[in-house]
Parts: sequence; C-alpha cells; structure tokens
Amino acid sequence: MMIPNRIHLLAHSNPLGPDALRFGFADVAEYIAFARAHLPPPLRLTCSMPLMEAVERDRHGGRNDDARRIRDVQAALNDRRTLAIVAASGGAYFTRLLPHLDFGGLRERATPLWALGFSEMTTLVGVVASYSQGRGLYWLCPNWLSSQIKPAEAARAALAEFWRTLPDVIAGRAPSHVQYLHFGPITGELVSGRLRSGTVRLVGGCLAVLTPILAGALGRRLRPDGKWLILEDIKEAPYRLDRHLAALKIAGWLERAAGLLLGDFHMLHEDTQPAVLELLKYHLPANGRTPVVTTRQFGHVWPLVPVPLNRPLALEVRGQTVTIGPRTPAPGHPGT
Repeated sequence: MMIPNRIHLLAHSNPLGPDALRFGFADVAEYIAFARAHLPPPLRLTCSMPLMEAVERDRHGGRNDDARRIRDVQAALNDRRTLAIVAASGGAYFTRLLPHLDFGGLRERATPLWALGFSEMTTLVGVVASYSQGRGLYWLCPNWLSSQIKPAEAARAALAEFWRTLPDVIAGRAPSHVQYLHFGPITGELVSGRLRSGTVRLVGGCLAVLTPILAGALGRRLRPDGKWLILEDIKEAPYRLDRHLAALKIAGWLERAAGLLLGDFHMLHEDTQPAVLELLKYHLPANGRTPVVTTRQFGHVWPLVPVPLNRPLALEVRGQTVTIGPRTPAPGHPGT
C-alpha cells in the first residue's frame, strides 16, 4: 500500500511573500527551502511556487488566480500520497473557492488526510474533519508566528520547531524539546449552563468565516448536532458579531449544538469576548441549559493550542474549570 508522506503547503489566502520577509528570509524560495530543511524525512514538502509568490490586490478582487488555486487544492485532496495539507496563512479570498472543490475522494481513502489551519481556513479544516478518514486540526498557520514572535531570529526558530514537530503532531504524540509551540489540553471556565464530564466532539472555528456556508451543502456536512461549537474572531465589532450569531440561530445551529466553547475575540486592542457573552443571551435557547465555556487558548492569539475537530475528546469538569483533551484509551484498547 502506498504510504502517504506528502505535506502540501498552501498560500491560498494570504500570499507568502510579505510573511517571508517578516521572518527575515530574502524571498519565498528561501522560505520554502528552510521549511524543507526542517521537515523530517521521509516527509516531503510540496507547493506551487506561482501561488506562493502571488500578489494580492484588495481593490481588484483580491486574487486573480482562482482557477489555479482550485486545481492546486483539488490535486492535494485527490493525491493518495498527501498526508497533510498545511495552510501557511489565513487571510481572505479563500472561502469563494469552496463551492468548486470536490471532497468526495475522502470517502475512498485508506489512510487519513490531515488539514491544518485556522481563520480563513476554518471551513477547509472542518470539512476535511467531517470524513471518517479526515483529520482537522484547528491550529496555527505557521506564518502566524512571524507576527507573534519577535525578533525575526526567534520567529524563524519557532517556524523550524513547527516543521520539526509536525510528524509528532500528526501522529498524536507529545513533541519533546519544545521551546515556542504550545499544546493541549484546552482549559477554560464554565460561565453558564450545566455540564458534566464526558466525551465531546468539536466543530466550528472563525465565526465570520463559518456563517457563509451555513445554508448550503457544506453546512449540512459539518452538522453541529450533539457537538460542541467552537467560535472565535478578530476585527469584528459587536454589532457584526451579533449578525453572525443571528445567522447561527436562524440556521438552527445554536439549538442543535450540545455546548459552546468561546475562544479569543478581539477588535484591535479591545477584548470583545465579554460582548459575545452578552449577545448570546439573545441567541441561545431560552431554557438556559446550553453550557458555555470560555478560554483564551485558541483564536487569533498567542500562544494557541491545537484543537482537533470532530474527534472524540475527553471533557473533564471540576467546579467551574473545564479541561478538554485526548481521551485516554482503556487498557488493551488502541484508542480512537
């Protein structure tokens, strides 16, 4: 059987060039060479250099390479050698590609396919995770490190750590000798509703990116029924957050979700998570039973921890403190 070892890098939201400079690389080619040098064999990094070097023009449609971007993602989805799709950045102009992508090949895979990213990549990660052979990790796009860690030398060291530890992350092992990256479990505070320890599955991501797909086939694919909905966002004023929450309510997601896990919300330097909690009083079912947990461990923040989507996770409640992490397999059981 063919063993997947291809890690495919996307720069389909924000182009790679500006971030490469922030890391202190001379150009995109040097960035790619650095990533390849730190990705342990037998894994191999692939990418489309024209897409890596693309230019974004926000007054002219953002990107003018939609057809090429669609072909690139589709080829990675279809290739049985692809072990993981890693989004270098979040950004914009990716959501419009989703109706043109065919995820059906995931039904026929014999080995798992991983998708890693957050923000604009919310739906890609979530849809991949919705298939039995899909694994979605709502986690940092590696270029996020260039804006969160200074100086550039430290950011490059963190980037090297990302690529070095990626095999452990995919294998579900706790990486050793980690200096910059942060891993679970997720810890938070129960702020409303009632909650008992048990097993949960998480779906969702960036609120503004999630809401456009609620009414279509992709929204039906994500299915919040009986699952916990994770939400976070950046640069959205409270009145816009209210619109997005209303969209979730109109689509029935808030009634069907078993609970809400709120990550970081902020607009410039203003913490808007408290505003979201106030807004939810107008959108959650009136019986007050929906548990709401807050955390600062995922979203557009640093540090942030990987959040596995649509996989069984252990939820432990001690007073108001909630911990979510991998389940411990029973003795003699390989786990899920």
